[in-house]
Amino acid sequence: MKANKIKSGNRRGLLIAISTVLVISVLAGAMVGFSRLAELYIAQCVITDMSEQVEIKSGKMVKPDVIAEIMGLKVGANLAKIDFSEKRDEILRKVPTLRTISITRRLPAKVYIVAEERTPVARLGIRGQRRTTGRVVDREGMVFLCQRGTQLLPTISEPLPPGTQPGHKIKGRALSALQLIDACHKPEFAELGVQDIDVSKPDYLLATLGDYSRLKIVWDGMENASSKSIADLDERLKLLVQTIRTNVGFGAKTWNATMPGRIFADTQENH
Repeated sequence: MKANKIKSGNRRGLLIAISTVLVISVLAGAMVGFSRLAELYIAQCVITDMSEQVEIKSGKMVKPDVIAEIMGLKVGANLAKIDFSEKRDEILRKVPTLRTISITRRLPAKVYIVAEERTPVARLGIRGQRRTTGRVVDREGMVFLCQRGTQLLPTISEPLPPGTQPGHKIKGRALSALQLIDACHKPEFAELGVQDIDVSKPDYLLATLGDYSRLKIVWDGMENASSKSIADLDERLKLLVQTIRTNVGFGAKTWNATMPGRIFADTQENH
């Protein structure tokens, strides 16, 4: 009886050992097979023809070649080995002219990239300097370089050189000036024709209007944009337009909109 139990136990152990070896063999085979399939897939992701496998759409300021270079897209590159998320962050950091980038992979070896450029709404200058710096700013306050087609844009004159540099956002009074420019894009205020805004004054913004008169203006919450502060700015501009249209301040050199509900006109130059 005891001998039979020992033999039975030995057989059970042998079966377990064989089963274990078989399982390990199957797993090892599966891993080798998967690794081989992965190698075959990766091999298909190599770029052999840029015109057929890579499509990049961009605007006028940033050429597709620049995007391709930063992305590492070239003949011989392997799309499966490119971290496109990391590359997207890198190019947006290096090229502030770009606002967003959309990347779509078509397996195994095609990629489509659409780059959206920023639209300049104002130039940035330095108070007292006529020389243009090429710096511009979009509605989000991001500074970048662009000279083509910007000559007629209003200028935000910063107080000290070199001013806010490309790749950074304007802040403080310069950001308030951007809010004023944005407000003057509304049809009801377009006739003001803002040309330049000097942000060096401690108590107000000093804007040069289309007829070369000056405008002193402040509004509630001007350095912390909100629906309430924008509404207050709109009210002051509305009152200014109404006052100008009545000819009450005919020949005014400076308009003062620093007090809520009132507009003052000065026929003397006031800087």
